[in-house]
Amino acid sequence: MFPLLLAQQVDVKALTEGREPVMGVKDAPVVIVMFTDPDCPYCRMTHKNLFTFAQGRKDVALYIRFFPLRTIHPYAQQKAEVLACTPKEYLPTVFSIMEEHSPREPFDWTWIARLDEKTVKKIKRCVESGKGKRIVEEDFRLGFKYGVQGTPTFFINGQKHVGAMRSPEDVEKVVRHYTGQ
Repeated sequence: MFPLLLAQQVDVKALTEGREPVMGVKDAPVVIVMFTDPDCPYCRMTHKNLFTFAQGRKDVALYIRFFPLRTIHPYAQQKAEVLACTPKEYLPTVFSIMEEHSPREPFDWTWIARLDEKTVKKIKRCVESGKGKRIVEEDFRLGFKYGVQGTPTFFINGQKHVGAMRSPEDVEKVVRHYTGQ
């Protein structure tokens, strides 16, 4: 006899506690939490689509959590720390900048030099203080606690979804599947 596998439902507050959404509004009816690895090819494919989907929407709260798969992506931890320290209004831009470079390449501060100098200094101070590392480690532990084994993994209104989304329309379909909206 095979055990019955039920869809995993997670308390959304546990996934978003202490964080502000990267896009959208905190009390939105649709809450998307993405666990991502900045060097994962499927995550890289999905980031822009997810940001395009969520941009300007008042019915969506998008949260990003970092889950670098260090054994197969040796530079993902470093990049995740930079992203964890990036102000949310710059996050889509910094993801995009990183994705212009090979995942086999370590992060270089010159990559984000096109941002204003004050923002770059703020990100760098945050990373150097160890705050980015603490955020990434907290995210990794949280993901592990809720069964994240690979990336990208999403929790949409607390329901787990694993896999890339190849277009903003794919994001829309997946969200509609889990929320009925």
